[in-house]
Amino acid sequence: MEIIILGVIFIGAVLLSVDIGIAMLIGSASLLLIEPLVPLTVIAQKAVTQVSLFPLLAIPGFILTGELMNVVGMTKNLGEAAQFLVGRLRGGLGYSTIIACMVFGGMTGSGLAETVAIGSLMVPLLAAHGYPKSFSSAMIAAGGSLGPVIPPSIPMVIYASIAPTVSITSLFISGIVPGLMLGIGFLIVVGWRSRKIESLRAGSPVQPQQAAGGRVLWRSLPAFGVPVIIFYLIFGGYSTVTEASVAAAVYVVCYGVIVRKLSVGALFNALKSSLFACGIFGFIIAAAGPFSFLMSLFQAPEAIGAYLTSISSGNTVVLMLLVTVVLLGLGTLVEATSLVIILAPILAGVATVAGINQLHMACVSIVALMIGLFTPPVGTNLFAMVGVSGASIESISKELLPFIVIAVIVVLVLAVFPASVTFLPDLLRS
Repeated sequence: MEIIILGVIFIGAVLLSVDIGIAMLIGSASLLLIEPLVPLTVIAQKAVTQVSLFPLLAIPGFILTGELMNVVGMTKNLGEAAQFLVGRLRGGLGYSTIIACMVFGGMTGSGLAETVAIGSLMVPLLAAHGYPKSFSSAMIAAGGSLGPVIPPSIPMVIYASIAPTVSITSLFISGIVPGLMLGIGFLIVVGWRSRKIESLRAGSPVQPQQAAGGRVLWRSLPAFGVPVIIFYLIFGGYSTVTEASVAAAVYVVCYGVIVRKLSVGALFNALKSSLFACGIFGFIIAAAGPFSFLMSLFQAPEAIGAYLTSISSGNTVVLMLLVTVVLLGLGTLVEATSLVIILAPILAGVATVAGINQLHMACVSIVALMIGLFTPPVGTNLFAMVGVSGASIESISKELLPFIVIAVIVVLVLAVFPASVTFLPDLLRS
């Protein structure tokens, strides 16, 4: 009964357009006022405990790294390098955009930051070469979802911190194959769609100058130092994820100082933007503390797991498909990262009850929820591209349909075949 009260109050607040963090606090406080089973001060205690988790310190590091990469021009260099490598092909500028999203996403782990950074850089260039703004925006909005899937990933850090049933390192590794599958799927959509756009047929594909190719690739090399530092330190066992994120940020600062592209004012603005983003994350994570505690107190994860197991008749494949479909639906209604914070304990509990590999559950769940970043009506990447490009949300949503279909197919394949997620982590552990 208590869980029903908590859920009804929370969902009611969300439907009234109350901020997700405040909605969780309202639900937790209301339940304790109605059923004072534990002191009301537990809300403050659990909120502080939730944001005191050491792995969460990696989030400011990754966000700051992305902000600094934009300031010092690394993002632009990556886009130019991708354009040089595949720009000769018909639709090559579109291919280079997706590749830039994959590479940049593998450095910062933030979908929204990636979308805004790549969008600001590529939308004018794509428009100049005949790409409709609606298609360019859809392509970048979908590509921006790769950031939270390809390691390092902020949602993965959050999931592993709140529901420590898997290690952050293993979860990072598990995201490599899904990220590549999504990226290749998006490239296929870009190739198919590019052949149907009349303005691209009339024009000529981008032809980067060969003489400038060496300089373009040379300028992009420092940017690739960011993932090298992160992966070498983490997977080599030399540092934690948090320390690796800080090392990457320091590296970008040093690069910016050496090439004289990072002023004190620019550094201050990057720190201010990162602080603002971390404040949003921190508040939601803190609000999830008492909310998750009350769900655990009333054994909600176990009850939900037992219920889903009974529906699926104990078939783990059917259960994973059921969970995936539910998450895909929720992702279209609630902001994706907030859902990771809320659902991580429940999903871990469901996996325990049903006997599903925790790494498989975590990775598939995150991929399914990240699709919500670019799906209407609440996709943050979608609205970011409306602001960046000026195209209407209706036109972008129409162009997003093929990307959504590909993404759903990929996540369903991941749900049915656990080895697609667990193979690489198991291989590296052996």
